[in-house]
Amino acid sequence: MQPPKQPTGRPRETRVDAAIRDAVRELVPRVGYAGLTMDAIAATAGIGKAAIYRRHTSRGELVFSVLVHGRKAQPLPDTGTLTGDLTALANLILGIFSDPVTAAATPGLLADLQQQPDIAARFQETFIAEERAQITALLERAHQRGELPVPADPALVHAAVLGTAYAWLFLLAQPPTPALASRIAALAEAAARGD
Repeated sequence: MQPPKQPTGRPRETRVDAAIRDAVRELVPRVGYAGLTMDAIAATAGIGKAAIYRRHTSRGELVFSVLVHGRKAQPLPDTGTLTGDLTALANLILGIFSDPVTAAATPGLLADLQQQPDIAARFQETFIAEERAQITALLERAHQRGELPVPADPALVHAAVLGTAYAWLFLLAQPPTPALASRIAALAEAAARGD
């Protein structure tokens, strides 16, 4: 019997990964996505730039990794009504967008995703897919309860919630208000009903 093969290359150091993640979370709110450089990350993390490039091929891939990977999907409560479920979803999305790092990085990262299709595909497979699955489940519950006479289009409802939250916070630069989640939910519910 042959001994097991040793893995090639050096093992990844979780200390370095944590230092990179912490540096990005510290720098992005201060300098913005456009001002974020690998040199600044390396200096803040106290590591060499080569350690960053061994893990991430680009700034977009690095910031995507910090914002999306390792983020646990928050399960939405079953409130018993379509309105309540959509309000909970809107609150969740507004909470994600309100995180200082996410708020500072999102517009620039989304612009970079247009130039980096591999990261855009991973964004669809992780963040978007998780949210879409939750929306599909809440719409199916509403249909089973009789709140929706016909099944709703999850992509349209997702666009109504995600797009409205993004437009309000980033494009129009409006602050979130206490009533914002319920107002976004009302738009999404109209989309679900085909109104």
